[in-house]
Amino acid sequence: MSPDRDPSLLERAAALKHDLGKYVAWRCANFDDDAWTGPMTDALVEALQADLLRTRETPQGDLTAWEVFEAHTADLPAPLPEPELRTVAAAVQVLREQEPALRAGDRGRLAAARPALRQAQHEIRSALRDLHRRLMREG
Repeated sequence: MSPDRDPSLLERAAALKHDLGKYVAWRCANFDDDAWTGPMTDALVEALQADLLRTRETPQGDLTAWEVFEAHTADLPAPLPEPELRTVAAAVQVLREQEPALRAGDRGRLAAARPALRQAQHEIRSALRDLHRRLMREG
């Protein structure tokens, strides 16, 4: 591991992989390609809302995907120290931009945003998996 790397980064990556990467598309992962291109269904709207607005349940209340990310990275320097974290930050921003549509259940806006939302969910999962694997190898 690089001497200037935060030794807790591996733990942080593991926590992010679980808290954000696992749950950011927990329900959405069960939908086939037709759900992402065909008519917007209530089931997909509900899955997006659950995965993105209630990504992490805590005794104090539900956390959005962007709140989970911020909780794990708020004390890191800017720019974020790892390229994978910067990828996740950009993808999280895509999700955050749809917060009004998610909260309102705006099927039209969510239908238009589906490709970007799905891509962001995939990028978050992939980047956190890759970061964790890389840090384990370098460990």
